[in-house]
Amino acid sequence: MAAADAPGTAAAETAGTASMPAETAGPPPGPEFPFRFTLKSAPPGMTVSFDGQALRGKDTENGTAAYAVEKKPEGAGAGVLSFAAEGYREISLEAAGLEGFLKNGRLEIKLEKENGVFEKITELPTGVQPKSAYFSPGGERIFVPLLGQHGVDVFRIKPDLSSPVPYFERRLAVPGSRASGFVEAMIDEERREVWVSNMEENKVHIFNLDTLEYTRGVPTGGVMPKVIIRNGNITAVSNWLSKNISIFNTDTKEVSALIPVSGIPRGMAFSDDGSFLYTAIYDGPVIDVIDMNAKKVVSSYRFHEGAGAARHVIYRSGMLYVSDMAKGTVCILDAASGKPLKERRIGPNINTIVLAPDGKRIIASSRGRNNPEDYTRPGPEFGAVYVLKADDLSVEEKIWGRNQPTGLAVSPGGTTLVFTDFLDANLEVYRLNKTEEFQ
Repeated sequence: MAAADAPGTAAAETAGTASMPAETAGPPPGPEFPFRFTLKSAPPGMTVSFDGQALRGKDTENGTAAYAVEKKPEGAGAGVLSFAAEGYREISLEAAGLEGFLKNGRLEIKLEKENGVFEKITELPTGVQPKSAYFSPGGERIFVPLLGQHGVDVFRIKPDLSSPVPYFERRLAVPGSRASGFVEAMIDEERREVWVSNMEENKVHIFNLDTLEYTRGVPTGGVMPKVIIRNGNITAVSNWLSKNISIFNTDTKEVSALIPVSGIPRGMAFSDDGSFLYTAIYDGPVIDVIDMNAKKVVSSYRFHEGAGAARHVIYRSGMLYVSDMAKGTVCILDAASGKPLKERRIGPNINTIVLAPDGKRIIASSRGRNNPEDYTRPGPEFGAVYVLKADDLSVEEKIWGRNQPTGLAVSPGGTTLVFTDFLDANLEVYRLNKTEEFQ
């Protein structure tokens, strides 16, 4: 892989990845006065102080707070900024060295809980617009498809699984192509394959799970493929613009059917026996039910009135868990009838939902409120990741992310959680910090 393709290079840094300030031979000089900065922070109500003296911020139009120290306070030291909130670990930075922490000309600080369910291990730069994340079956690798850059970033977990610290291994690329638009993946342990959808080329690309070498690309027959799921020798791919589902023979890689659906398809889930395929319809609060024997939609479940945007769906024990991005909710439906059983508002722009290995928890990413001018620019607040109890969707834990947490995955053993900050070209890695495991 060329150095220019590696995360953390200029291509990744333009997407907003913060770099740490370089070490110097001696202590940095104190800040120049007046000393001013704008701050985007989480959690809300964070206390900011300068050399122990509390500062009062002034809210700005874009959701940040503006701070100013007009002159050096009497008895001030080196100029240390501290950020604190009850129940969170405090962060202190030398004011003179803030340049390396700035993003888009502002300081971005998020604090971690002191005794959370998960504890942060590290953050790693990725390529531009990391769209999703997947663990390999053994949990030793993490695959991150890149929407805004060519390829899939692969991170390796170090052998000491008691303290898993991933490192960048390589970027998977498609020979002879420089197209971006990699969206979602499917890991096939049985065939030792990684399938990745590419919406610019209308293909799924297949890599060897063990060697990571490219195998082949296959057209889906539809336009702008997104989610890929498998049940036995049947693989389904949702096509956004053509509003249909491609059905592949997983062994031969041939498309056996193109099934029209009622709107824009996104997430999908098979019933346990594979006889039904449940498809989230993004331009409404709708789940299409596809009979896989008849290869057609036989029911459409509208799970609430008014506008909605069904995005991801999980099937578990006769129930469907559905994320609605427009309403910021997660819903539980009876899979046989479509009857809504539970709905809970979680946060703005709920995106990905995954089931923890123990089956007792749902993990959901919230991208936060959009920038009012353009959702591809940072909004007025950070997003977050929520740990929900599967039976009633109550929130067990909230982990602050950065700009638009989107991709999300839990390791097979349930001990490691990763999520991508879409606008920051960033992967955040957390470790289970409680005695129970998500198994």
